[in-house]
Amino acid sequence: MKKLLLSLTLVSAVALTSCGGNTDTVATSDAQETANSTEGAVSYVADSTAVINWKGGKTFDDITKPEEGHWGVVKLKEGNVTANNGVLESGKFVADFATFESKDLDADPETKAKLDGHLKSADFLDVEKFSTASFEITGVKALEGGDYNTEISGNFDFRGVPKNITFKANVAVADDVITIKSEEFGINRKDFGITFTGGGGSIIKDEVLLQVDFSAKAN
Repeated sequence: MKKLLLSLTLVSAVALTSCGGNTDTVATSDAQETANSTEGAVSYVADSTAVINWKGGKTFDDITKPEEGHWGVVKLKEGNVTANNGVLESGKFVADFATFESKDLDADPETKAKLDGHLKSADFLDVEKFSTASFEITGVKALEGGDYNTEISGNFDFRGVPKNITFKANVAVADDVITIKSEEFGINRKDFGITFTGGGGSIIKDEVLLQVDFSAKAN
């Protein structure tokens, strides 16, 4: 019996979000029973390229000022997935918030260090208290038509608050490698206890965008 934890930064995305496009914020519900793998399922272990991408942003009291935002990544601490006959069944992903960073500020190390430090503080990720986030798969549904072939549901445990969420992804199994690349989807940071509103005339957006990019090799 294996579980799939998907840290959806996760998480990491509790920060700001200058999001755009047609992305919807996913609904949350109570945590559910996790999915099992079946007899004969193949186990896959995440490689070093597996990350969660995040976007966050803020608006201003002065409506003449344009929105601002940041984007970055958080790496996985561990990740295990099972699949049977090319169909995703279960597994485990855990995001390591020590690796959380705002990649858009790579050219400005001083500003990047200041922002990342704040996002890792108790105002947002609270990394000292919650060093990881996880997503545990509760269901997998095949999709026909559209841009994605799979719907994945799971318990997203972020800052000690487990919520069940659902998102779409493209899952592919070839030779000894499985890849999972999700749509860009939004979570409401307040669902997970992040209530910091901003300051100095800025207003932190409630929505944070996440996108899973996962690759794993057969164990």
